[in-house]
Amino acid sequence: MRVVVAYSINDVAGTGAASKLVELLRCRDEVLEGVPRACLGSLAGREVYVAGFYEDVLYFDFLERVLEADYYIVISRHSAVSGIRSLTVHHTGNPTPRAEYGGRPLELSVANPPIALAILRALRELAREKSLEGTSVTYEVTHHGPTSLSKPLTFAEIGSTLTEWSDATLQEVLARAVYATLLSEEGNCIPSIGVGGGHYAQQFTERSFNYGECYGHILSRHTVKELRENLDLFRFVVEQAVRRESTEIKRVVLEGKNPSYVKQVVVEVSRKYGIEVVE
Repeated sequence: MRVVVAYSINDVAGTGAASKLVELLRCRDEVLEGVPRACLGSLAGREVYVAGFYEDVLYFDFLERVLEADYYIVISRHSAVSGIRSLTVHHTGNPTPRAEYGGRPLELSVANPPIALAILRALRELAREKSLEGTSVTYEVTHHGPTSLSKPLTFAEIGSTLTEWSDATLQEVLARAVYATLLSEEGNCIPSIGVGGGHYAQQFTERSFNYGECYGHILSRHTVKELRENLDLFRFVVEQAVRRESTEIKRVVLEGKNPSYVKQVVVEVSRKYGIEVVE
């Protein structure tokens, strides 16, 4: 099995975490065409490349053309006007007709629920170990590019300002969380998608820890509202969320009070694929 951990050379958070991951893996430098910076290591029977590119991570749709892998993890900064100090995990995609930050409109990447949960769990454990009070560890909803890779892709990020991106402790925690995920076997979980809630998917995060749900795509209430005028598009996006996953989805979880059309579409899609719906 081959895993690629990718980052942008121009991103202080990704570069800092990558350098610490390289130390943990004790990997050797490689010269690869189309890969400005590459290091190869092995861990738990996996061939692991740590690969740096000049492009911003939002535009990493080219990844599998230059370096094939069974799945990809991107380590990166997370930007937020709120300035929330955070460690986040999410999958990528543009669930609306807009594609302002990379990728294609109305296209979701292939999500990797077990790996995303493994990283999230490791981040929480390491944040507690380091006594990082005030640091939010959470899923984010599906947003931004890249969207077109055929193999699973998961983002793990440090947020939300230059202060956090440059923080050596947060960089170490991110690197160690990825290392721990690669070292361990993928645990048992209930592959799920989420519908509803805000950008920081706190309820889905807590459910993942309390109920063993591992989330792939999470569609926020803002996405739901944006697609309310076109239920065919909403149905198309929900079906993508179910199908664009590394493992078969077993559950759709609805957060909060949703308009009737949301439940109507979710139930319809869930029946089609034999999936449980939880409100």
